[in-house]
Amino acid sequence: MGLFVLGLIAFIVSFLLKGLDGQTKDSVNLRPAAWTSRIVGVLMMVGGILMASVVIIPTGYAGVLLRFGALQGQLAEGINFVMPGVNTVIPIEVRTQKDEATATAASRDLQVVTTNLALNYRLETESVGKLYQQVGAEYRTRIIAPTLQESVKVVTARYTAEDLIRNRAQVKSEVEAEIGRRLSIYFIKVEPGGLSITNFDFSPEFNKAIEAKQVAQQETEKQKYLLQRAELEKQTEVARAEGKAQANKLTAQSLKEMGGGLVIAREWIEKWDGKLPSVSAGGSGGQFIVDLSSLMKQGQ
Repeated sequence: MGLFVLGLIAFIVSFLLKGLDGQTKDSVNLRPAAWTSRIVGVLMMVGGILMASVVIIPTGYAGVLLRFGALQGQLAEGINFVMPGVNTVIPIEVRTQKDEATATAASRDLQVVTTNLALNYRLETESVGKLYQQVGAEYRTRIIAPTLQESVKVVTARYTAEDLIRNRAQVKSEVEAEIGRRLSIYFIKVEPGGLSITNFDFSPEFNKAIEAKQVAQQETEKQKYLLQRAELEKQTEVARAEGKAQANKLTAQSLKEMGGGLVIAREWIEKWDGKLPSVSAGGSGGQFIVDLSSLMKQGQ
């Protein structure tokens, strides 16, 4: 409308110049200047009206069309024509947008949890006019930010602090569903998988408690390992003792059934180096000779 105002001024000036022309000397002629100012003024006013009637909506936006402040409809991207002075156009972005927030809430076991999250969302293009009528252009501060805070608090209260850590994926899914349900009322759609929980942060006292618990669990696992190892060693020793007792029992049985000399000879043969000596022994009662070859033949 600035061009139209300048044209109007130029048009008015043309009449002033025409009036001054009658009051000046014959040597000064202001009529050409007056006509020029009038023509330029008219052209500028027409151009200003044409420019004011053309509205270009950029890609990724939708235009909310108002008539004297009342909702009239909405305009698609591209060139649109409106009535200057009557219609007003408010461009609203409908592309995917991102908001980040930090929410503080209490878990089910009353631990303070600080959550950092990011949300990707977009406005429903066909309902931008309704959103502007119900909320206005400040929907990010009026709707998005409070919804993120409330949704995190609602879901966090369902879990203990430790469960929030263990079930991170499930918590993310529930928070995303809660946000989507609340925003859909205002024609705002959460993108699929559009929520990211970047961090869970707890109080220093809770972090220390978790660290102490992990140390205790590690110590418990270590003690379990030592007990299992001791039990295995015990079982090994028992098995070795049982095996030795069984061997002694078999040896005693052999001594009884086969005769002591034969059994001793067999044990000696097991350690034999390949030579066949004859062993002699003497005593007060006389001498005797043990022929190992004959003992071997008896054992065959």
